[in-house]
Amino acid sequence: MSAPVVDAPDSLSRFIPSRTVRGFVVAVVSGIFFTLLNTSVKELATELPPLLVSWGRWLAGVVVIAPAMLWYGGIAGLATRDFKLHCFRGVFHTSGYALWYEAVVWLPLATMAALGFTGPIFVTLGAVLFLGEKVHARRWTAVAIGFLGMLVIVRPGLADANAGIWLMLGAVPLIAGSNLVAKAVSGRDSPALVVFWQTMIATICFAPFGLWFWQTPTLTQLLLFLAAGFFGTMGYFFLTWAYRLLDISALQPITFLGIVWAALMDVAVWGKTSDVWTFVGAAIIVAATTYIAHREAVSGGKKK
Repeated sequence: MSAPVVDAPDSLSRFIPSRTVRGFVVAVVSGIFFTLLNTSVKELATELPPLLVSWGRWLAGVVVIAPAMLWYGGIAGLATRDFKLHCFRGVFHTSGYALWYEAVVWLPLATMAALGFTGPIFVTLGAVLFLGEKVHARRWTAVAIGFLGMLVIVRPGLADANAGIWLMLGAVPLIAGSNLVAKAVSGRDSPALVVFWQTMIATICFAPFGLWFWQTPTLTQLLLFLAAGFFGTMGYFFLTWAYRLLDISALQPITFLGIVWAALMDVAVWGKTSDVWTFVGAAIIVAATTYIAHREAVSGGKKK
């Protein structure tokens, strides 16, 4: 018997008729959960090896989502329509977040959020380099402005070199690739199933690193791992839900709220956040990537 998974968009449509508004609401909720995830992970990574933290976070995610999936649908409910696509996404996801978990030790959450905004820029470059898409001058200008914003944050030669920045710049295009594949697979499987397979594959991929760097966690750290597993599972569930409702380009402006939640959490937990140049650079990147998202929407996904 197939899993009786409730289709989330239909259940919420009773309260929010507009598909666009539903997509925005779900995306905002996703961003809040991700900020809570990042806070938990940053706390853990200051005490434990980051790659052990990455494995523990995904292992906790399995503890959170697997019982619920088995309860509602049994083993048959775990069947996916495209296992190869889930594995392909895992390549991007694991490599991107391996760098991300190393970077989180070095940077305030707001700086990580700001650098994460460059994702659409890397997507545009990837479309040109690997998909052969043609991009007109206006969009190249937006890409150039986005890179200018990134340079404002990094300030090479003016600010002290920080390994976390370079790790994040390596992570962002890989995570962007994961999100693109997630959009494709979200049209074939339910949000819960997409998150389940993402969690299982990431747990398997990170296991060698977690075992290599193993340290026995304390009770407090175990609770933080469980919190990270819950926040991450919910964040990806709502993100996948949003992908079923709206195009990535339409959702992109909502992700910019992430720097607001991140800055607030920086101050609430650690008493400080990023410097003013991070927010100036983020504003420049937001302007550029918003224009890219606008051009995607206007073109209706056609090559340009």
